[in-house]
Amino acid sequence: MTATITTPTVPEPGMFPVLIEHEARYADLDPSRRIGRDALVRWFEDARVAVERDTFGADLVARLQSRVRLLLAAIRVDVLAPLRVTGSYRIGVGVSHVGTTSFSYRYAVFAGDECVATGESTSVHTDGDAPTPLTDEVRGALTTLRIEAPAPVRPERGDARTVRENYPFRWDVRTRFTDLDTNRHVNNVALASWYLDGLAELHSDVLGYPEGGPLDGLSPSTLSVQYLAEVHYPGIYQMRVAVTEIGEDTVRYVCGLFHDRELIGLAEAEGFHHAPGEDGDPVLLAEKLAPFRFRD
Repeated sequence: MTATITTPTVPEPGMFPVLIEHEARYADLDPSRRIGRDALVRWFEDARVAVERDTFGADLVARLQSRVRLLLAAIRVDVLAPLRVTGSYRIGVGVSHVGTTSFSYRYAVFAGDECVATGESTSVHTDGDAPTPLTDEVRGALTTLRIEAPAPVRPERGDARTVRENYPFRWDVRTRFTDLDTNRHVNNVALASWYLDGLAELHSDVLGYPEGGPLDGLSPSTLSVQYLAEVHYPGIYQMRVAVTEIGEDTVRYVCGLFHDRELIGLAEAEGFHHAPGEDGDPVLLAEKLAPFRFRD
C-alpha cells in the first residue's frame, strides 16, 4: 500500500516523494538578476522528464518509438520569493491527480527548507492523433508518486477568449528553428517565454519603449499556460494581450496565441502594476494599462 502524503498551502520538502537537486545557471537569470519565470518552466520540465524516465521508462528511445507519448497540456508557475543564481535548489515532485488519459504533477522549489516557488502541470497520453487511456503500467507507476493535493484548476476559456479582436494589444511572433523539441513542434518552455515576451512588449509600449526594456518588478509572479494545439516551424503567429483586472497593487492579464483566427494557446498572468523608476520613485502604470482591458 502506498502512503498518502498531505501537501499544505506552503509545501515542505518532506511532503514530496521525489526531491531533485538543481543548480541555478547564469543563463537562468532575467534582467532583474533573478531566476526567470521561463527558467522555472524549464526546471519543472527537467524534473518531469527525470521522474518519468526513472519511474516508467519514458526515456527518449521509448518516446521516439511511440511506446510512451506524453504531451504537455498545461503548466502553472507561482513565484513566492526571489530566486537568485547563488546556491543550489531542490525541486519537489509529486502526482496530484490521475485521470483516464491524463495526469497532473505538483512541484515546489526549495532554497534550503524555504519554499520559493510552486507549480503544477498536466500531461496527456496520446496515440499521436488523440488522447488515449493511460496504460496499466504507467498508471501503477504514477500511484507510487501520489500526494494529497487538489487537481489543477485551468483558466476559463469561454467563447469571448477565442475572439482575436477582444485582446487590444498585438505582437507578432516568428517561430525559430531553435524553438523546436524532439516532437518537431515548438517546445512548451519556448511557448511560455512567448507569453512573457508579449507582456514585456505591452509594458514597453506603455512606458515608451525604454532602453533595456521594461522596469524590474513588472514581470508576473504567476503564469498559467494552456497548450491547445501544436505550434510549428516555420510560421508567424499572433500574440494578443489584454488586461482583465486592475487592483490596488496588482494587475491580471490574459494572453491568446492565434494562428490566423484560431486560438491555439491561452495564458493568464498576475503581477504588480508599479515598480521603482531610475530615480527610485515608483512608476505607476494602472491608469496607462486601463485602455488595454479585455473586450467582451
